[in-house]
Amino acid sequence: MKRLNLVSPLHLILNLNLNLNLDLNLALLIGILCTMLPHVAMAQTRLVGSVRDASSGDGLAAANVRVIGTSRGTITNADGEFVLILDDLNSRLIVSMLGYKTDTVAVQQVHPFRCDVLLQPSPIVLPEIVISSEDPAIEIIRRAIANKRRWIERLKSYEMQAFTRQTLYRDTAVAAVTESFTKGYWQQGDTLREIITRKRQTANVAAGFNFASVGRILNFTDDEIRFVGYTFVGPTAIDALTYYDYRLLRTRASFGQEVFEIQLTPRTRTVPLFEGTVSVAGGSYALVGVDVRPGVAFRIPFVREGELRYRQQFSLCESTYWMPADIRIEGSFTLGIPGIVLPKIGFAQTSVITDYAINVAIPDTIFRKPRLQVDSAAARYDSASWAAHSVLPLSTDEEKAYKTLDSTQTLDVQFRPGGAAMTIGGDAGGLSSLLSHADVYFNRVEGFHLGGLASFDSLFPQVSAEARLGYGFSSKLTTYQLGLTWFPTHKRAVGIGGEAYRRIDHAPDRGYYGELFNSFTSLVSRNDYRNYHRADGGRLFITFQPSNEVAADLSFILEQHRESPQTTDYSFFSRSRQYRPNPPAAEEILRSLKADFRLGPKPVPFDFILRNSLEFSIEHSSPSFTGGQFHFTRYDALLTLGFPTFGHSYLLKPGFRIRATAGWSTGELPIQRQFAIESASGSFAPLGVMKAMEVREFGGTGVVSLSVEHNFRSIPFLALGIPFLYENSIELIIHGGAGRTWSNGIVPAPAVTDGWYYESGFSISRILDLFRADFTWRHSTPKGFRFTLGVAGLM
Repeated sequence: MKRLNLVSPLHLILNLNLNLNLDLNLALLIGILCTMLPHVAMAQTRLVGSVRDASSGDGLAAANVRVIGTSRGTITNADGEFVLILDDLNSRLIVSMLGYKTDTVAVQQVHPFRCDVLLQPSPIVLPEIVISSEDPAIEIIRRAIANKRRWIERLKSYEMQAFTRQTLYRDTAVAAVTESFTKGYWQQGDTLREIITRKRQTANVAAGFNFASVGRILNFTDDEIRFVGYTFVGPTAIDALTYYDYRLLRTRASFGQEVFEIQLTPRTRTVPLFEGTVSVAGGSYALVGVDVRPGVAFRIPFVREGELRYRQQFSLCESTYWMPADIRIEGSFTLGIPGIVLPKIGFAQTSVITDYAINVAIPDTIFRKPRLQVDSAAARYDSASWAAHSVLPLSTDEEKAYKTLDSTQTLDVQFRPGGAAMTIGGDAGGLSSLLSHADVYFNRVEGFHLGGLASFDSLFPQVSAEARLGYGFSSKLTTYQLGLTWFPTHKRAVGIGGEAYRRIDHAPDRGYYGELFNSFTSLVSRNDYRNYHRADGGRLFITFQPSNEVAADLSFILEQHRESPQTTDYSFFSRSRQYRPNPPAAEEILRSLKADFRLGPKPVPFDFILRNSLEFSIEHSSPSFTGGQFHFTRYDALLTLGFPTFGHSYLLKPGFRIRATAGWSTGELPIQRQFAIESASGSFAPLGVMKAMEVREFGGTGVVSLSVEHNFRSIPFLALGIPFLYENSIELIIHGGAGRTWSNGIVPAPAVTDGWYYESGFSISRILDLFRADFTWRHSTPKGFRFTLGVAGLM
């Protein structure tokens, strides 16, 4: 044991006063000072110091420095430096680290207050060579599994104090630092709740974006460990021996007892598992340290060259409970998005957890609040107060970041993407703004259409407007649209408006192919997906959108419909190929009432992110009710569902995606309002279309179609042991589809199906993270095979 003998300034003053010939008033003053002495002794004092290897003199990172008899403590930084706040000036410290002999230090009153400790490496005891089919680590893990319930079941709740620092790196340079002190609360059956009491950050981070906190304390004694969206099998789970191989590396004397260091190796690739080392204390067989990385089943979308390391040490509280003393997470990765280049991103989080209060009563109100709260006083940074409570010194690079990073060096500036896609998209504000107002496209009816558009979200208070004007160079037609919407309340849940227009409209479809995509396929391969007609008129409408998940519209439509013949046969390529004829349209006046309803999120282009939703619309036109010349009622429904089937432990779980459509009508449904089974457009086919069907091959006054697929993710390639495929997150999908159309015989309809149409196939997805290749067999006449491309989706 070491002893630091220093003298208290307060004791010097008292001794000096007691040796003087004092009058009564001065004696009274001394009495008051003496009564205050216990409170002075309890004033917090800042102890700084270092922990180094006694042999090499190198600083030891993450060495534990704790106050004996309390749960107060800290760890050293990467340079071996530490800061500890003491309540008692006569504290005794215990300094420990796996692989080193534990040391104790008795500290008396010191000024300046500093403590430097040299730790002696503990001798390594190699496992004895025993002729046996079982490694000694197996029995150690069995005992750890059997004994872990002894104290875990007694842990009902706790409070703690924590300090967390998060450092973000751009390549190797510090890009930002955020720090916070939090008060944490946990009880059995709930998650950790934290209140941020102090925080600070480098000048390039707004205080509102400082989310530094412990977040979640992983309990490696749990059977299931949730980490970055995955659920891992714990190293001491009941069935851990089924999933891991264990090997005893060495035995050391640490924490005053034997500590076994055990190598952890996954036995399968198809289940999220850790690899690395765990340290188990002899006697109690409790985990006292982990140093692990996720195994090969761990993959994050769009991440390339990713590394992630999780380290944690535990300290014994109240002679019973092994509680986390620190959490250290380090990682780096690059994003692999085609055409976009980002600097390598690195991050490090260190949390120091201290001042545990075990099995204390916690108010229920704590657990009715959000998981992370920010105290109103947290944002008021006081350098003196911060220094007085500091528990982890900054590294040299972090100190430099606080001095040099200013408000102009925001993260979006430091991590601004480059590459071909960003060059094409444009980074100049003026050009980008100009393109956002351009209305340019091409189709076989208008030819090249050149125009402009503008929207005004707040033209007047609670009023929005939009305008569009363009010209078709082949149709020689000027088109326009002008609309206004008035919102009675500032929340804009309800809108009332109208619009007037002259436009080239098209038969209803699911919106899989937008103007830009359709222009591309038209110009490249003379493949124009849509059927067009001219619509002159307008509509009045009421919109209702109380949330992003619910929307409804009611419209009264007044339009004059006319045919729009094909006016151009132009394309860049495929000169020998002809455009599909544009079907004729009924040239009459349409007056109809139309109601649209959506339950679920708005659609995302190409269904990149699957949504569970139900959409339904009904349109009614009757000369006796709405006026006009059409007489029909049209019903249309779309159901989209996605649900996992197995692999609950994965971030992106294997599962089904289902797209079902149904449409039916009564009366004389005009051809420009008739249904069609959605199909591939050229060689492109998103979810929900028949991949082996020709463009709008089947239609009619009624339709039913079903598209299903099951995404097995990368699990088959993990099971087969094909690193190139699973390391690049390549996925296997099985898909199929069926559909049927019919005609009511009242009006002419496109070719209806001869019974049911069927197709099936498989897909290889997440090629370059964004694309999928579909191989589809058509089982209906004429039978055949087709290859298409699509966009890989998330689920």
